[in-house]
Formats: sequence, structure tokens, C-alpha cells
Amino acid sequence: MINPGQILQKHYRAIRLIGDCGFGQTWEVDDGGTIKIMKILQVPREIEDEEMEQVISLFEEEAKVLTKLSEPGLPKVEPEGYFIWSEAGDEPLHCLVMEKIEGINLSDWLQQIHHNQPIQEEQAIAWITQLVEIIGKLHQNHCIHRDLKPTNIMLRSSTAQNSNHNGAKQPSGTYGNLPTEEASRANNLSSISITQESVARQRNDPEKTRETSDHKQEVENGKNHTDNQQHSQKQEWGQLALIDFGATRQVTETYLRQFEGKDVTGMISQGYTSPEQYEGKITRQSDVFAIARTIVYLVTAKDPGNLPTDPQSGRLMWRHHATQISKTLADLIDEMMANLPQCRPQTTEDILERLTNYNQQVQAEVESTQDKQPTPATSNYLSDLPFQQKIQNFKGKYQETTPKVNKWLGKMSLLTLGAIAVLIAILPEAPTTCPLKLNDNLSCGEEIMIPGSAPTEKEEGVKAFADGDYLQAVKLLEIARKKYFNDPEILIYLNNARLAASNTDTYTIAVVASMTGESQALNYSLEKLRGVAQAQNAINLSDNLIGGKGLTVILVDDGNSPEQAVKVANSLVLTGQVLAVIGHTFSEITMKVAPIYEQNKLVLISPTASASKLSNSNDFFFRMIPSDATMTQAMASYLINQSTDEQQKVALFDNPNDIYSESLKNQFMVSFSAGGGKIVKDMNEIFDLSRTSFNASAAIDRADKQKATAIVLLPDISTLAKAIEVIKANWQLNLPIITGENLYSNYTLKFGAQEAEKNVVVATPWHSLNSPDPDFPLQAKNIWGGTVSWRTAFAYDAARALITALGTLPERKELNRIALQQILASENFSSEGATGEITFLPSGDRLESRIIFTKVVKSSCSPLGYTFLPLDYPVSQFSLLECD
Repeated sequence: MINPGQILQKHYRAIRLIGDCGFGQTWEVDDGGTIKIMKILQVPREIEDEEMEQVISLFEEEAKVLTKLSEPGLPKVEPEGYFIWSEAGDEPLHCLVMEKIEGINLSDWLQQIHHNQPIQEEQAIAWITQLVEIIGKLHQNHCIHRDLKPTNIMLRSSTAQNSNHNGAKQPSGTYGNLPTEEASRANNLSSISITQESVARQRNDPEKTRETSDHKQEVENGKNHTDNQQHSQKQEWGQLALIDFGATRQVTETYLRQFEGKDVTGMISQGYTSPEQYEGKITRQSDVFAIARTIVYLVTAKDPGNLPTDPQSGRLMWRHHATQISKTLADLIDEMMANLPQCRPQTTEDILERLTNYNQQVQAEVESTQDKQPTPATSNYLSDLPFQQKIQNFKGKYQETTPKVNKWLGKMSLLTLGAIAVLIAILPEAPTTCPLKLNDNLSCGEEIMIPGSAPTEKEEGVKAFADGDYLQAVKLLEIARKKYFNDPEILIYLNNARLAASNTDTYTIAVVASMTGESQALNYSLEKLRGVAQAQNAINLSDNLIGGKGLTVILVDDGNSPEQAVKVANSLVLTGQVLAVIGHTFSEITMKVAPIYEQNKLVLISPTASASKLSNSNDFFFRMIPSDATMTQAMASYLINQSTDEQQKVALFDNPNDIYSESLKNQFMVSFSAGGGKIVKDMNEIFDLSRTSFNASAAIDRADKQKATAIVLLPDISTLAKAIEVIKANWQLNLPIITGENLYSNYTLKFGAQEAEKNVVVATPWHSLNSPDPDFPLQAKNIWGGTVSWRTAFAYDAARALITALGTLPERKELNRIALQQILASENFSSEGATGEITFLPSGDRLESRIIFTKVVKSSCSPLGYTFLPLDYPVSQFSLLECD
């Protein structure tokens, strides 16, 4: 490109090359006695014109932004700093000259000046605030850094030594033992990446426009105080500046992917690069992720790339190395580095607002600790009971009993019990009833919830239930049950009617399913309802019930709609007799409603929602199914173990608009890349199952041209049909396909079994032939007339866990919701179910997890002609057992 001593633009003299990344170089130059940094970009001719124009545009925009922003956290660029240099016969060079930031990068600072000791929380807050402010200004100008990490963050030399609070003394103008040459190389290698899409601008909050003038003044005073405080922090902890942004790196990645078919993993900053960047995607939240990982490095003095991740949630396990960091700040850091971009704070303003309020939160925690006066959790659910709601009693009446001593209560302070006792004295008694109200998407038996399932006996039994004639309801529902034994709604209503007819006192739980909307969602929901119905029926037919009480189940339909799910969740938390909820079916909706249940202290236990984001989401959420991290780790390991000498390279299909599907994808990419596997670059989003123009044949052809050795298929429920298209399009190429639990369904057997039999492996968390409890599949077959799926098994176990916990509750109902959560969260809690022992981690995830790999095989007894069989199960033995 250029040589030492060469003069450019008549006044930039090249001194020495300090960085080279293929199609970009970084030079130290002399500008009239001032040492500066010059970035050079050379775009290869092989890159398509459109792609070349985009890269050049990024570089030009970088120059404009750095010229426009006069920010101590960024290198300064003069108006003439960007120019194009060309010599006869050579490719034109795009050049950008900028300030050389004197200082030391944070990696060297921590090791050499801070003696590799973790920083304290006050300094962490100051630096995270600075970094967020800097990238906030970049984002406002449609820029993304894309490669934030400790080596790319400088502590300016005028403040570097003031930031050492370990007492180490350093000579002026040096950085300990850091040689001058290395110190110089630690300075900026700068270039900025601009997104193709405009960064969304922060809109005005309509609530803030309605603030009173007094409140506005209070806010302004608080802002001024914060600004003064931040200025003071910069003086104390030093000024940070960002270097080595990323436009030249982008052209190198583009070239490697398009023209050499090479992986770009070597260009990834392990431990700091966000999951979405592994496939070439970049968002503003990618910078947020990298800042959080940088702070983890500083507060632990450990490279996050070397820290383990939670096998259930996929979260980085770092907190035990940073005990000086409070839970409030640690929670924010974890949220900033969530695996999915949409699960991170969406704007820098959000983060800064939370940091501004941080000191107040900490002070409140300190005052709360000093007061030593624990109180019950926020407003008791009884205080929110809707008095206008018409609730009809079962024939039995609640009989007050003397409270028994409970181990959990023994751990509570006397002040807490006293406060609860006062609350109980002034609140209305919790009803032991079922809310009989039509068309509210909730039913104990007064209306049919499953569409298209209203034979005469069922319809008449439901009418009798609604009229309060429970004996007649039992008679009619028993007839319906004999005729339609596969209908879980009939069995649930029959149990509820029996309890009402016999005046039996009960505990009440709800099960939420998606009974309207997509037909496949209904099929999944029926599988889940069978598990709950089977557990309810078993306990109600037992001699002792649950400490003498039966189990009533309310059926709830969320319609697979976020709006309807929020509505029914709000109804459930205000229905005082409901002590816990089993549901919801899908991860996206579960994430939407989980905060509602937590706010109202109502346990939510999910048999099917697997998104890793739900781990540690709140104290009242538990789940039975293994998280996405567990599932994808098993899938990645399976593929890697199947390879011989050839490195595995997979084409990955998903729906990026669905939280569940995208969570699986991101978790798989992390696990597969860590195991040495490669991901085929998804050019033009051809593997995106959500595209209306999705072409399975074209996608398979692309996978073949990119030399994929396998296909990973991760559809959500809305893209199952396109997943089947992929399986069919792969018929001739015959690449191995591995997929997750969503394709473990009759839908696959009905529409794609013939092709799937050839080369598809389906991962599932449970199979009847490998059941830890061998009696459960037999009991299920007797009740439902056939084999059941993993959804039925995990729903059964969710109900079993609640039954076990309910059996140890205190007698006073007003304590039950809170006590139920405490029992489930206890390290001593244990129950037994179809999938084995049931215990929970502090994150709310199931401690025990196992993944079974299955294949599609012909079945003479299945109405669809095919079924799923574990890979390690002998087909000959299965043929002898399947019709028994």
C-alpha cells in the first residue's frame, strides 16, 4: 500500500506500520510534528460493486461521525482527515487520519497497574456509565462500534495513574514496565462500522409530558446532581476512549465468507463478541453485550472467554468471582449480556436511567437491612379481589382449621408473622370456589373450552355443572368419558364435579393452554392437558388426597395471543383461590406474562417453555423442560461426535422473529462453535424460515454449494410446514438433519414421515420407552388409549410437583401462595414424576435433565403409520412391544 517515509496529501508522513488486517492497515504518521494515526482501507475488486459501495460508505460515514463528534471518549478527526489516495496502476486507498490517543488499554491497565486485581463497584459504575454514554452518542449517529473489548478501550494518559486505587506508584509519562513501543501499539487502531438500517431514535415518553412543573424541577435537579456526580467520577477514575472500531474488519470478513469460503471465527473476539455476530449480524445491542463482558473482566480480573456458562440457562457464571458487586448491578450486567439482542436493554438511555437510580436503590436496600423489619411481599393478592366478580360456591363450605406448625414458617421472623396476622385480620377470606363466568376464557366445568369437542353427553354435563347440579354433571361426564376417553377436558371437569358433589374441600390450580388459534398449538395443548388431567385424577382417587383435600383444576385459554394471555393472567392473579398456574405453552408468551405472576406472588410452572431467557427471570417462575442451552448443547455434541476426520459444517434454519427459535439458534451456535464446528453463512437470509418467499429447494442448494455436512432445523410452531419442506427438499442430497422438540409431533409424522425416516434425528427431553418411571407410560396408555408425548409427561410432572408442595402447606389459605413458592424453591424440595426426580435450581430451572435422540420408523399400530423411536432402541424389540 504505502511505505515508511512516504508523504500523503503533502503533509502526512508515514512513520511505521502498527496494524494490518488484510484489506486494511494502520499507520503512525507525522502531521507537522504531531503524531497521529492513519487508517487505510483497500477494497478488493473481487467484492461485488454493491458490497464494495456499502463498505466504502461505511468508511466515509465513520469519518463524518468522528469529525462531527467532539467527544473525549472518541479519537478526534479534522475535516480534512478523510481522503482518497491513489498512484498510477494501484487500487485507490481510502484514508482516515485521526488523533492518536495517548494512554493504556484497560487490559494492560488491569494487569500492570492494578496488579490484576478486580475493580470495586464504584469504579465499575463510573466506567460502565462512561462507556454507555460514548456508544450512546455513536448510536445516535447511526454508528455501531462492533468490537468493544478491554484492549480496544483506552484510559487516557492524563488520568491513567489517578485510576490506580491500589496504591501503586508509577513514574510520570510511563505505564510501569510497558515498553514505549508496546505502549504506542496500545493506542488507537480506529475505524467505525455503520449499520445499514437507521438506528431508531428515542421517542418522547408521553407520560413525562404530563409531569407537574414541581416534578419536572425535581427531575432537573436530580439530573444536574447526576451530571456533577459523573464529572466527579471522571476526574477520579479517569477518561475512557474507544479505539479500533471495525469497517476494515468488515471488508475482510466479507471477502473471506464470499470468495474463499472461510470461517471468520478467528476474527471474533472470544468472550466479548455477541452471539448474533457469529453469523455476521450486528445490532446496537451487540455493543451493549460487549460492554457488559468488559465490565465482567474488570470486576473479576478473569477473561470471560475462560469462564463457564450455566448448562441450563447458558448464562455466564461470573458472580462468585465478583462478590464486591451488588445484586442490583449484577442483574443489570447479566441483562446487558443476554444471549438474545431483544432481551438486552434496547437503548443506552434505558441503561443510564437505571444507573442514575442505582444509588437510590442501594440506599433503600441498606435502609431496609438496617431497619430489620421484614414485611410480607407487596400487596397481598387478597386485597385485589374484584368484588364485582360473581363467584358461585361449590356445595361444600370452607371449614377453618387450627394452623399447624410448619418448617417453613419456623424460618420466618416473629415480626413477619405478626404483620401477616394483622393483614389476615383485615382482609376478606379467600374463597374456596370456582369462578363460574361464561366467555371469560376460564372454566372449571361450566363451559367447553376445546373447540369442536361438544358431543351431547359432554355438552349436557357441562350445562349441569354450570347450573350447580354436580351430581347430574358427574353422571353425564362419566358417560362422555367412556365414549371419548382421549378428551382431557372431560376428565378434568369430571374430577371437579366429583369434588363439588361430595362437598370435598380442595386446593385449586389453573392450567393455561392455547385452545384457539393455530391447530398445531391446540394439539400441543391437548398433550399438555392430558398430563395435568392424569395427575389430578390420580391424586383425587387416592385415599388421602392432598392432606385430605382434593385438587380442582381451572382450564384457561390464552389463545396463543400475547394480548389474551395478559388478560387471563390478570384474571388468574385476582382469583384468590388459585394457588399456582401450569403454563403457558410457548416461550414468547410466557416471557410476556411471567412478570404479572411474580408481581402478584403467584407461582407459574411451565412444562414446555424452554427459552433460556426465562432462567433467573423471577422467583415465582419454575419449569420442568430443560432450557434451550441444555437442548442445543446436546444437539451440538451429537453432531460433533458423529464426525470422523471431516470438520462438521452445518446450515442452520430458524425463525429469527420468534424468541424460542432464535434462542435455540444462538445457543446452538455458541455450543457448536466451541466444539470446533462451523456455521454456513446465511447469505441473503435464505435459511430464514419466516420469509414469505422462502424456497426450501434453493436453500438446500445453497447448503450444498457451501459444503454443509449437516442441517440443523429449529422451527417455531408457525414455521413447521416450511421445516417439513426442508426435509422433503433434502431427499436427494440426503444430508443428515437434526432438529429439536418442536418437530417431535404428529404433524411431522403426518406430512413428512416418509422423507424424515431416511435421515432426520429429533431431539426430545423424554420418550415413553426410556421413561425413568416405567409405570407412567402404561398408566397413560390405559387412560388415553395410546402412547403420550414429552409434553404430557412434563405437564404431569408439573402437576406432581405442585401436589407435593401443596401437601406441606400451612393450613391458613392466606399464606398459601407465598409459602408454595418457598417450598418449591427450597433446596430440600423433591418430588417424583414421569421424568424422574423433580428438584429445582435457584434459577427456577429443573436440576435434572436428559436429552434423547429419536428417529422416525414405520409403525403398524400407529394410525399415521409411523412413530418416533429412540436411536439406541432395537427396532426388532420395538416391533414386538408396540401393539401391546
